[in-house]
Amino acid sequence: MISIIVPTYNEAESLPRLAEQVFAMLREHDIEAELVVVDDNSPDGTGDVAEQLAQQYPIKVLHRAGKLGLASAVIDGWNTTDSDIIGVMDADLSHDPKAIPALIAAVRDRGVELAVGSRHVPGGGMENWPWTRRFVSWTANQFARPFTPIHDATSGFFFMRRSVVDGVTLNPIGFKIGLEVMAKGHYTRYEEVPYVFTDRRVGKSKFGKKEILNYLKQLAGIAAMRLRGTNR
Repeated sequence: MISIIVPTYNEAESLPRLAEQVFAMLREHDIEAELVVVDDNSPDGTGDVAEQLAQQYPIKVLHRAGKLGLASAVIDGWNTTDSDIIGVMDADLSHDPKAIPALIAAVRDRGVELAVGSRHVPGGGMENWPWTRRFVSWTANQFARPFTPIHDATSGFFFMRRSVVDGVTLNPIGFKIGLEVMAKGHYTRYEEVPYVFTDRRVGKSKFGKKEILNYLKQLAGIAAMRLRGTNR
């Protein structure tokens, strides 16, 4: 079994479409997997929508007491399953479900421990993003370059072996949990799988100044870890 963690907050409109597209793609490629929806008590009823979808698809739903953050939601999602291969993707359809089979194949079939959906390798890209968001993304990736060779270090779309994060202390602030994994995880082989990021068409983006500040705090924490020579 493969588990795909989907953190949610006010994604009642997009979650049914995500489930339909993800499971259609999994069936097409004969992949057995489940979604683990981790909802932060969404006021729009996302948690109830997830429970309804669980009657139709292999979905687990974890209800949290409040808006505790994407990164901690992902970690809590990992802790609800014992799957050897675990993935992470957003609920807003910005991460293309069509890339899932290639990401899984990299880990399951080619011996890669970490496969990252990448906007910054040939074949990848971004749609419907203003130049300001593109610039912020480019700058954030440049800041991460000293800590990881992965070109899209801010990607939140990835699959990995559980061993990558076993025993690793991750800093669950902000929403860049992928950076924590890429900078601190136990892996020797990785692959960047191209995909085109599409900005959300429904709902409201959670990106803002607070998330930029949290990202800088993450980078500072990773830098301090490197200076100490530990992964904790």
